[in-house]
Amino acid sequence: MKKSLVTLAALTCVGAASAQSSITLWGVMDADISHFSQGNLSKTLMSTSGNAGSQLGFRGTEDLGGGMSANFWLEAGLLNDSGSGAATGGGLSFNRRSTVSLAGHFGEVRLGRDYTPSFVNHFVFDPFFDGGPGAGTNITLTGGANGAAGANLLTGVRANNAIEYLWGFAPNALTVVGSGAYAHLMYAFAENSNGQPAVGEYAGGRFGYASGPANVAISYAQSRGAPYAADAAAGYSTYKEFNLGGSYNLGVAKLMAHIGTNNSDVTGSKATHWGIGAIINAGLGYIPMSYNRVKQNDATADGADQFAIGYVYYLSKHTALYTTVSHINNRNNGHYSFFGGNGGGNPAFYAVPGFAYGNGNGYDIGLRTSF
Repeated sequence: MKKSLVTLAALTCVGAASAQSSITLWGVMDADISHFSQGNLSKTLMSTSGNAGSQLGFRGTEDLGGGMSANFWLEAGLLNDSGSGAATGGGLSFNRRSTVSLAGHFGEVRLGRDYTPSFVNHFVFDPFFDGGPGAGTNITLTGGANGAAGANLLTGVRANNAIEYLWGFAPNALTVVGSGAYAHLMYAFAENSNGQPAVGEYAGGRFGYASGPANVAISYAQSRGAPYAADAAAGYSTYKEFNLGGSYNLGVAKLMAHIGTNNSDVTGSKATHWGIGAIINAGLGYIPMSYNRVKQNDATADGADQFAIGYVYYLSKHTALYTTVSHINNRNNGHYSFFGGNGGGNPAFYAVPGFAYGNGNGYDIGLRTSF
């Protein structure tokens, strides 16, 4: 009898905990057929994440009472064209986000790997949401001394070993658009031994205001990357990023614009970028379109322009067909190419020895579904 009572009590506790907790499994599968041509190279491929990052995720919340909650979020990138994960070597890892947090009336404190505050404006104010051939970050976050060809951008999108404070966002939510005044602060530890260069250290913040159809946000961050020749003695170079963006929903269309700088402590490494875009409602879908421009302050004043337009057609709430056309015009020996997000829409021309950047075109047509 005593054993039965203990068992009943245990089951009662489990039931109470379950009633106050929730766990969600979700995913996105996105595949596209794309063609790219630039300089002396061209490629046709089946890619992934042309419209949204393919991913598999788990998130959970436990109600602690008094308006407080404990939360976790695990999100893995997928390359569904090959059935592998997006981690190095094709393994599955929670490389997109891996956080645990405590939230309440004070806001939210998170620990783990997450998007950096300085990256989010690149995503929010891009009609293509940094996916596929039309991703604005093809030129606003890559190329030049501070881009993929450089050594500074270790925390350009996400940061490891981070502690964050958030205000104005729903608990355990994406730090995209808050409610009213919102803030996102992050510090990422380099985890270096005493006396060693703090490569990978990051400190940044994003502050914004969203009300009705309007949203505006400003961000600034500094991080430490591998050294260039000019700062080899220090053992690291300092990367600085500023950006400001805004959007306004007119009903028939959402208009957006952004401006920013990427800089380091290397002479001639500052890049200034800006862009405008729109998401235009069109029947059972929408038309994303954007123009982005970047210019370096080096000796040749190199840079690039990118124009992109597409169409997304909803077959249902969770499934859509899409297509995109994008053109990159490199100026004064600019080194900008197609990257896309999550490894998708990415021909990897920049990794081919002897690749001549020049001007380029990217096209894709794809299918995206979510659960």
